Amino acid sequence: MSWRFIKYSLADAALNMALDEAILEAHLAGRVPPTLRLYGFSPPAVSIGLSQEFPEHLVASIRNRGMDVVRRPTGGRAVLHLNDLTYSFVGSTVGNTLEDTEPGKSKDTCQPFPAQPAGQGSLSTSVLKAYKEISAGLKEALALLSLDVEMGNAHAAYRQLQDCFLSTTGSDLHYQGTKICGSAQLRRRSAVLQHGSLLLDQDQSLMSDILNAPVNPESRRHANLFEIAGRSIDFLELNDIFRRGFETAFGVPFLSSDLTDAEMEDALARRVRYASLSVD
Repeated sequence: MSWRFIKYSLADAALNMALDEAILEAHLAGRVPPTLRLYGFSPPAVSIGLSQEFPEHLVASIRNRGMDVVRRPTGGRAVLHLNDLTYSFVGSTVGNTLEDTEPGKSKDTCQPFPAQPAGQGSLSTSVLKAYKEISAGLKEALALLSLDVEMGNAHAAYRQLQDCFLSTTGSDLHYQGTKICGSAQLRRRSAVLQHGSLLLDQDQSLMSDILNAPVNPESRRHANLFEIAGRSIDFLELNDIFRRGFETAFGVPFLSSDLTDAEMEDALARRVRYASLSVD
């Protein structure tokens, strides 16, 4: 058995969200295996949580900077996608059955990957445990750079803040007490989508400036991977370490592959909704 790895690529915000959802639906239907995808945003963007209230004047201000604004299919707070690495992982829960296609119709399989057998999902039905299982792949990847990160703890003021990296939840990764990666999750029956942003080299005060929020000069908003690693890391190396990290965490080989034609067609149809979705 092997799972799928989609190498880093750039897309606009609406297409990136549509692609994550299309992969989720394809996996739920049993047409593709668990999938890890790495990507970036072009142009840079701010993504906001599914239920997050976000003022229209901030939307206009962000767009005036030449950035996109998009609402994610997952929860959480606003994330600035600039000088970051975004990942998404799609899998299924233990003991649940993936749906089959209608009788007589082809399965659009992603060769050489068979559809995941019924009842052989790998993720816990517990949301918190599944966060930890997926985040183990991130932790193993960063360990290849000799970096030790840990899961964060829930913070009472989470929903009172606009900025994801000023809030703390049990789904976050921290380096020496400072947040380096924020993640969010969506579940549809037996299928799970988790995606998140790992900061590479982002200015400490830029998001506060974008949100017109006060900056505390005595505290660090986030940890940057390049800074703590002591060097810049190109995306060829990032592809390799994240693939290897997830292989170690799940004990399954990840083979490089492309999206299927059906996934791309589905994503392009979904992109229209993400591009026009109201954020107020």
